[in-house]
Amino acid sequence: MDRKQLGQEKLGTPVMAAFEALVEMVDAKNWLDFRREPVGYYFQKMIGHWLLQMADKGLSDKQLSEVKGTDVKVVALCLFRDMFRHNATLLRPKTKADTWVEALFAEVAQTLAVPPARIRDGGDPYELDDMGQCQWAEPLSAPLGIIPQKLFACHSAIVTGAREEFGTQE
Repeated sequence: MDRKQLGQEKLGTPVMAAFEALVEMVDAKNWLDFRREPVGYYFQKMIGHWLLQMADKGLSDKQLSEVKGTDVKVVALCLFRDMFRHNATLLRPKTKADTWVEALFAEVAQTLAVPPARIRDGGDPYELDDMGQCQWAEPLSAPLGIIPQKLFACHSAIVTGAREEFGTQE
């Protein structure tokens, strides 16, 4: 199997599974105020582009062959969840409480057979402004061979970009 096929199997397929499970779960909720555009923006720019590109560059062929699909799903879910945390009001402008974010991602993880402990964190949005506070990126970047500071920089820029592109959450 060539590197492109291996990358599709080990990275692309689990990323798409996570994204599709998220979309299906949101669809099942029938939220009339949900805005899809920022989610598509984040997927196209971060998950479907930069995350995959950084992982491809960060992993040797041998390392890529050993990547576990669950690890990729965990990274994708945690990044998507953080984007939702930062943009909860932008995504659901008529919903004042943001408790729906954690509940949604717990359900998506369950659908993907990802153990709850794998996506558990402090429950707070990840730091986006101070690279000195990018410890959240370390456990997410490690399984994919990504430099944590690069993951921090891309994620923070694209989460912020979604806000700028589609309106602020205030």
